[in-house]
Amino acid sequence: MGEGERFASALRESIEQSGLSLTAISQRLRARHRPVSVATLSNWQSGRSLPGGVQSLGVVAALEELLGKAPDDLADLVGAPRPRGRSFRPASFVGRTGRREVFHRALDELGFDAPQQYAHERVFQQHVVIDSSRDVQRFDYRLTVRALESGVCRLPAVHLLEPTEPNVAPEFIPLEGCTVGRRVVWPEHRAYGVELKVDGVLDAGQVATLAYRVEMKAAATDLTSAMYSVPRPANDVLLEVEFRGDRKPIGCERYRRTDAGESVTSVRLDRRGRFQVSDARFGPGTFGLRWEWGDLDEDEEGEDSC
Repeated sequence: MGEGERFASALRESIEQSGLSLTAISQRLRARHRPVSVATLSNWQSGRSLPGGVQSLGVVAALEELLGKAPDDLADLVGAPRPRGRSFRPASFVGRTGRREVFHRALDELGFDAPQQYAHERVFQQHVVIDSSRDVQRFDYRLTVRALESGVCRLPAVHLLEPTEPNVAPEFIPLEGCTVGRRVVWPEHRAYGVELKVDGVLDAGQVATLAYRVEMKAAATDLTSAMYSVPRPANDVLLEVEFRGDRKPIGCERYRRTDAGESVTSVRLDRRGRFQVSDARFGPGTFGLRWEWGDLDEDEEGEDSC
């Protein structure tokens, strides 16, 4: 049974147990400011279509609450589509084993030693600005998260610097809807991170939005990738890298890894000097963009080769 069939079956069973008609469910969802038509509900429970997008994310969360389900009981049954690109090969951890151990130690240090302590990242947007005229590079993050427990909603932000990057602690700057709690500063492991706390107190299943910025003290050519990992399925992910200044990468690729394996596809810079990776119902896994720099002469000759 595929993900769509499992979701449809679980939704049908939950609706039958509730004793509510589709019309009644639609009316109650509308009263909760989560409007969805009877036809859409019918398509979901029959398996003819699946929820997708930010609005459907909120509808499924409200459905779980209305039908007496635990947070993500239904949402986690909405699987990811089969990726396009080169065929998959068996997955292996990208990077040194020591880095993975450091990453998990950093999570423990920040107070994330159990899965339910993570907020569920449901919608993720990352905008990276790589500027060859500056010595500070900017990573902006905007997330819609869902609380898995009632209380303070938290999630970690951990950066393991690459060998090409200066071993200088990044600056984590809350922009909207969050504050910074505990910190990890381990220059000996090139590891830096913070605990992000969503403003206010949330009930289990409640959705909130936050934004933060990470400023990296590095030259543009010190950075060769922008990656992000999600521990649970996310409805929508978008990562955009914008290159400013005279330098442009000469080779660019889109990277995607899940439990099934990994895929790599070439991408091209658009006319604004940007490239993107986006996906729907992605995770758990890692996605991102990787690029390489050439000499100044190569950059000028191969500016349109990405």
